[in-house]
Amino acid sequence: MEIGQGVDPKKWIPCEIILGSIIYAPMPLTTNFTATTNSTSTELYLPNLREVYGYILLGYSSVRSFASMFPRLSIIHGQELFNGFGLIIMENFKLDEIGLTSLINIRRGNVIIARNPQLCYSTSIEWNEILEDKDAKFISRQNRDDCAICPICSGCRCWSATQCQSQCSPSCKGNCLSEKTCCPSQCTGGCYTQGSNIICNACRKMRIYATGRCVEQCPEDMLQVSTLISVLTSC
Repeated sequence: MEIGQGVDPKKWIPCEIILGSIIYAPMPLTTNFTATTNSTSTELYLPNLREVYGYILLGYSSVRSFASMFPRLSIIHGQELFNGFGLIIMENFKLDEIGLTSLINIRRGNVIIARNPQLCYSTSIEWNEILEDKDAKFISRQNRDDCAICPICSGCRCWSATQCQSQCSPSCKGNCLSEKTCCPSQCTGGCYTQGSNIICNACRKMRIYATGRCVEQCPEDMLQVSTLISVLTSC
């Protein structure tokens, strides 16, 4: 998939899952990535995106926050990494805050946030709560960070001065509806309510396509369909 100039940005509004990786870099890069954009910050808007199976690189831009671009992004699987990283945020010259307030799980890969001279609050996020791999590392370099104060948040865990970091209980790290309510074990990256139903943001194993329900294994009366990414299967 490619997001670039000449593409109607409304095309991506319904998108909930990206099977590859995302790169937002308005200043052109020479490396060939799975998903790229040369558009302006106002053109990239993915209000329904919940999960990305590769990595995300956000860089070389003049945006102040990524909140309006990815308001529902909850999980990065990291099946494809960029030099070992699942999330890279670099060289955003006017970035004040990261804004990925729904992100609660990065299953694989390190995180680096570097050379964003106006950026606050990168170190006020408890990244160990988000990184599923216990060996994964968080690296912060050459950001502002002297303004990282969370006046309204317990434990000083926040994405901004007014937006606290969502926290899960230790029993369901990275997979909760609220701090006190765990999501079903078949979910990963959290869940949300739809009427009286609980819907997984992503499935740990497989999803029944027709209903969206996550299951441990495909029912006997259904056929399993696999994509090129081995961990994503549906019935």
